[in-house]
Amino acid sequence: MQFFSSSPQNYFISEPVFSILSNSIYHKQEPHLNNTHRYSVIRILSAILLLVVIIGSYLAFTDIKPKPNDLEPEEWVMDHSLALYLDQFTESFEAGLIDEQIPGGAVVIVKEGRIVFQKGFGVKERGKPEEVDEHTLFRLGSLSKGFTSVLAGVLAEEGFVSWDQPVSRYLMDFRLNDPEQTGRIQVRHLLSHTSGLPRHAYTNLVEDGLPLDLIIPRFELVPLIAREGAQHSYQNAAFSVIEKVLEAQTNTDFNTLLYEKLLKPLEMSHSSTSYDGIFNSGNKASPHLYVSRARGRVPVSISGKYYNAVSSGGVNASASDMGKWLLLLTGHYPDIISEETLAEIYEPFATIRNQRFSRHWDGVNESHYGMGWRVLDNHGQKIVYHGGYVNGFRSEIAFSPEDGTGICILINTNSSYPLTVIPDFFNHFKSSALDVVSE
Repeated sequence: MQFFSSSPQNYFISEPVFSILSNSIYHKQEPHLNNTHRYSVIRILSAILLLVVIIGSYLAFTDIKPKPNDLEPEEWVMDHSLALYLDQFTESFEAGLIDEQIPGGAVVIVKEGRIVFQKGFGVKERGKPEEVDEHTLFRLGSLSKGFTSVLAGVLAEEGFVSWDQPVSRYLMDFRLNDPEQTGRIQVRHLLSHTSGLPRHAYTNLVEDGLPLDLIIPRFELVPLIAREGAQHSYQNAAFSVIEKVLEAQTNTDFNTLLYEKLLKPLEMSHSSTSYDGIFNSGNKASPHLYVSRARGRVPVSISGKYYNAVSSGGVNASASDMGKWLLLLTGHYPDIISEETLAEIYEPFATIRNQRFSRHWDGVNESHYGMGWRVLDNHGQKIVYHGGYVNGFRSEIAFSPEDGTGICILINTNSSYPLTVIPDFFNHFKSSALDVVSE
């Protein structure tokens, strides 16, 4: 039922409508209501309807335009310079894989809050024709540590853990060789590899498949090499203690926490945290190991290593899923984790005074470690990154939190090739930004 037409020349009060409304009011009156009162009600109703007509006419004849926020968002169009660069990147990356005899890989790039590139290269297994695409599953190795620190950040925001609380308050079985140092070890020391344990303490037991519940009590037997927070000494077993901390505080399995808090809300539908998750996938890459100059890189079986310590090396993912992950890492999912918490995770906590992790970055002589992430200063540009290797899979991820540019490279063999690609990638956009400023 319409009281007035949408056309400005046809505004009038419909007699049937007026009659219905007035009769409706009339019949609702008490039987003894006098005629004067009835006509008063009708006059009031007439005034109301006249006001509606006046307002409608004003709106129809007045040129009122919607506010900018009410307009439909414009469709994003990639600018020519970015499109040209991505074409050149594709050609260069493909040539590099061939030169390095890498069977296959996948790349995803994010910029300006969106995934601008995702593509598979080469084949899933040497000697077979099936090609890698953006959804092909790879093992991430130590890129899993970044998932773990962000998960800990989510649970810190929810009040389950605190970066500065002693681990022993959460986990009674956690003890080091020095009882006093045991009491001082905080969650941030686990996630930054600064507990004082020697490098790779009991990594061999992780790779042998021993459950964490049987590894953790053995830390008490290991002589310490430094006071907590004083020295970065890379860990897998000790880093994975965080799994048991989070499980104890939430009464929930670690893999379930990863899925419910990160993978599910990000819709990382190809990702998993188990051997079965990748083995049973219909779209997975096969790992390859270098055997000899004559045989080159040969395919090997996917192993079960590190699925007993998922926090350190047990996440599987595709390039398309890692694009979503990069968007979270660059602050585009504040409903999952705040930018403030991410910044705390990326804050350098330990300094690595050698070029082992910065040797491919010109003029960068040291790097740092935050919580689950390496950090370096690329001549004023903060780069957060991590690498991973496990079972014939190599992965690298890097991003700039300030400008939201990021890249992830997954390959199905061990090669340092991604380490040479990533600095050139960031230097390209860094120089492009300088050119824009100088114009």
